[in-house]
Order: sequence, then structure tokens, then C-alpha cells
Amino acid sequence: MKNTPKNNELGESAITHKSGSGATYWFTGLSGAGKSTLSEALKKYMDKCLGDSSKVFILDGDIVREGLNKGLGFSAEDRAENIRRITEVSKLFNMAGVIVFVAFISPYAEARENAKQVHKAAGLPFFECHISASLEVCEGRDVKGLYKKARDGVIPNFTGISDPYEEPKNCDLNVNTGAMSLDQCVAFVMKHMEEKKIIIRKQEPIIFESLIKAPASKESSEANNLPVIDLDMHTVQYLQTISEGWVYPLEGFMNELQLLQSLHMKTVTDKHGKIHLMSVPITCHVTTEQKEKLTGKSAVALKCSAISDKVLAVMHKPVFFSNRKEEICTRTFGCASMKHAGAEPIAKQGDWLISAERTRFFERIKFNDGLDQYRKLPREIYEEMQKRGADAVYGFQVRNPLHNGHVLLLKDTREQLIKSGYKNPILLLHPLGGWCKDDDVPLDTRMKQHQALIDDGTLNKDHIVLAVWPSPMYYGGPTEVLWHASSRVGTGLTHFITGRDPAGVKHPVEDRDCYDHWHGQKLLVHMKGMLNGVDVLPFKVAAYNGATNQMEFFNPTAPNAKDFQFISGSKMRKMAKDGEALPPGFMSQKGWEVLSGYYKSL
Repeated sequence: MKNTPKNNELGESAITHKSGSGATYWFTGLSGAGKSTLSEALKKYMDKCLGDSSKVFILDGDIVREGLNKGLGFSAEDRAENIRRITEVSKLFNMAGVIVFVAFISPYAEARENAKQVHKAAGLPFFECHISASLEVCEGRDVKGLYKKARDGVIPNFTGISDPYEEPKNCDLNVNTGAMSLDQCVAFVMKHMEEKKIIIRKQEPIIFESLIKAPASKESSEANNLPVIDLDMHTVQYLQTISEGWVYPLEGFMNELQLLQSLHMKTVTDKHGKIHLMSVPITCHVTTEQKEKLTGKSAVALKCSAISDKVLAVMHKPVFFSNRKEEICTRTFGCASMKHAGAEPIAKQGDWLISAERTRFFERIKFNDGLDQYRKLPREIYEEMQKRGADAVYGFQVRNPLHNGHVLLLKDTREQLIKSGYKNPILLLHPLGGWCKDDDVPLDTRMKQHQALIDDGTLNKDHIVLAVWPSPMYYGGPTEVLWHASSRVGTGLTHFITGRDPAGVKHPVEDRDCYDHWHGQKLLVHMKGMLNGVDVLPFKVAAYNGATNQMEFFNPTAPNAKDFQFISGSKMRKMAKDGEALPPGFMSQKGWEVLSGYYKSL
């Protein structure tokens, strides 16, 4: 077995669990069921999340028979002795606090029960796990041809063919490797280990709290007499993300050091010295003229006349520093052109940034656009999920209308989570609600379209919470994907779906994409140790199958790949303008009515 680096080599950020106790997970099943494969996958995963390769050990039947149990045959007596020895070895490992995966066919119920009783007598956890792939599945996986040899009589006493296999009647876990993927099987066993406290999450779910507190009359009166910065819509959206808790641990606009750390390390450090993922700049800009007027002032009020005349927040002891626009843009977008979609708003900013020693947030920001009821705080989302009895919350960031490919993905995710042992997974459908490019579908249309899919039953209303995420779009590729996930951790999220180029954009000058389509997903999976235990679910691509008239998961190497087509937003826009109907099965009719109505209005 290849060792995994210890804590100081691996990095604390990747370590999500600690060992609770030694235990034996006894994987029994036919040859080819996947006992060894699952054991190895679990060890690889656990070595990383525990940060220690010595906490998990595999006792594999084939390997043990080459050493400790060399000389034992396959008679009933020898099989019993084989299991007896392994039982004692696994018990000793457990006594030393090691988790053991025993990957043995162990065909006889009596021998497995004896193993269980030996552990029980020693006060050690023991879990019988039936790796329950069918005989047909196992024979289909038989690359060594052992089943054929057994059927031809070349191999005697072969379990399932010429020797019996006694299936467990009351096993602790039934892992059907014929019906579940390897990742699902790993997740299924890991969930059981957490429930039984064999392993313990280092961090309990954290709920990001709002920083908003209504001012007393005196404080309000004083604020009304302060000099004012009138925020543009882009910056007031940043203010909203801060005040509502989405940018935890920030308690105000980034100061110079926080901005530098975010730009260069994609993190910020809280007041206790703990490092948090923070990959995008959250800043407030002012002009040179504003800076000169505000320098030396003890406090400054923040308003946004575009939405109200109220004081939204007060910055105490303001500090100014240079708005290094080119550095911010190149570090955030990985693009030298200031024509990049996310760089253009920054290019229009003032030449200075302002932070404060302390910021007081007075008002929950309202846009009065008919969508404020969807703008839920992290705690409100968490409480709604608790009310629904969710034992898993899977989040999906979206800035486009939903077609049936998205619906297929979201329903499939729920099904896979249930297969992994969850009872009531609930979807947090969380469309981006801040600034987007002019050619993106606006928020009000997207929300009407999403709600139409819920109302017509395309998305089950009992399995979903629809809410608006207040951040503006950056179009920052992998850098922004990290932000999409880290900002939602505080809603009680357990899983986050990330897909193909979710924050991508065309290069502003050259005829190519600005980012690799899969780098965001790869980076987020790599960094998930910094997501407070949230698991990352890679997105499966769906496309329209013209042969079946429905959205299906797309495999570019499949023989029927030529039957699939991708229908872009620009194509939908043209179809709506020309009065054409979408291909049947591509999108809910009610959803298309909302979307086509918008396209026709352009």
C-alpha cells in the first residue's frame, strides 16, 4: 500500500475527519463483487480526509493467503481457520485504534458470526457488510476467467459455483456494487461510519449569521448627519453579501491586506488566525475627489439612491488604499484585457478603495422588484431545510434558465444521494441574483421560469427550496467557482454540484474560451477540504437526444453520440423570435412560455 502523507505534508485544510474508534468492516461477497476495490477506494479517501495513512488497514483475502494463511486450502475446515486467523488479526488492529476493512469472500454464516462475537466480547465495533453484486454481475467482471474455469471443473470448491455462499440475512450494510458506482459505495460506507462515530467530522455545519442590527434612534440620527457614499448597484450587491453573512468571516469591505491575501492566495484569515477560502475581491471604491472629502472623517454612511434613501451601513474609521485595477483584474480573471466581462465594471471604478476598522449594518437590503421574498439569509435557508426534515442539502448555482437536462441532473443527484443512505435530500436551487452581462437572461425572467417548473411539477416542490443568491457575477472561471461554493457553506449545505465551465466566458479579444471547461470543477474537488465538510458532486453533462426526443446524459465516446445536440441560448433566442417550438422534451412547456416571452420582447 502506498502511504499517504502525514498532516504536515498534506495540509490541515484537506483533513475533514478524525478517527473515533477502531472498528472492523467485514466485506463479504462473491469473487468479483468488488470487496477489494471498495476497500482500496475507501482507504485512499480516508487516508486523505483523516490526514494519516496509519488509521486504516486492509486485510485482503488474496494477499493474506500469500503470507499469514499460506498453506490453507478451500475446504470447509481450511476456510474456517482462514477466517479465525483474520478475525484475531483484525481484533488486534482495532484494539490499537485502527479501522480495518476485511475483504474476504467468507462464504459461511457461522464463521462470520464467530468473527462478530470475538469482536463483541472484546468490546469492539464489528459490521458485517454484504457486498451484494449478483452472480451474473460478478461473472461479467471476471477478467481472470476464474468463473469459467470453475464451471469447466478446472477450479474445485469455487464459491457460488461448486461451493455454497451463504448470504447474510441481517447484515449491517448491504452494498450493491452492481447497482451503485464506486463513489456512491464509498459515500454509503462513509455515511455509516459517521453515524456510528467510527469517524467524526472535525467541523460541525456552520451557519453564517447576518451582521444586520437595526440602529437605535440616536445612532440613526447621527448616521443621517454623516458624509455619504452613494453606492452603485454593483457595490451595493457586495454590501448585501457582506451584511447577510455570505462572505464570512469578512465583517466589512476588504482592507488592503485581506484583498492582497484573496488575490494571491484565494483565502482570508479571520481574527482567530483561521484561514478561510475567499477567492474574489469584495471591495468598495471611491473617486479621488471623494477620498479627499472623506479623509480624516471618523465615519461615513453608505446609501444606494438607486433603491432607497436609507442609510444602509456606517463605516467607522475609514481607511483608503489604491485601487490597483490591473492587478485585481489579472489576478481574478487570469486575463490581461480590460475588456473581459468582469474587468469592465472594475475599470469604471474610482481610483481608491475604502475599508473601515468597523462597519455597522443597519438595513436588510431590499430591491422592491417583486423578488425580495426569494432573497433568503443563510440562516433562513438552514431553518427551512430543518423544517423540511432534510438530512442532506445539495446546492446548485445557476445563472441560466433551466432545461430538462438540468432537471435530469437534479433528480438524478437526489436519487444517488438516497442510494448513498440519505432519506430526504433537499435541493437548494440558488440562482445568482446580482449583476450579469447584458446578454444574460435577467433575474426576474429566470426566477419566473424556475418557479414555473416548480408550479407545473417538473421539479417536485417538496424536494426543493428556491432562493436568490445576492452576489454579482464575476465571469472568473475557476476562481469564481471557489466563491460559488464557499459562500454557500453557511446555509447548512452538505453537497454542492459543480459542472462544466459554470463561471466561464469567451475571451474578449481572441476567438476562444477564456477558461478550460473543467478546471473549475477540478479545482473545487481538490479544495473541498476547505468547505467545512461539504462534499463536491461533479456535474454530468446532459444533451438533447434527437433519436429519443429527450434530454439524456451525454457520452461523447458512445456509439449514439451523433444523435445528441446542444441547444444554446442564442439558438433558443432565435427560435423564440421566429415563433418556433422547442424540440419536444427539451424544456417544460410552462418554462418555455416564460422564456420565449422574454426573448420575443427583445
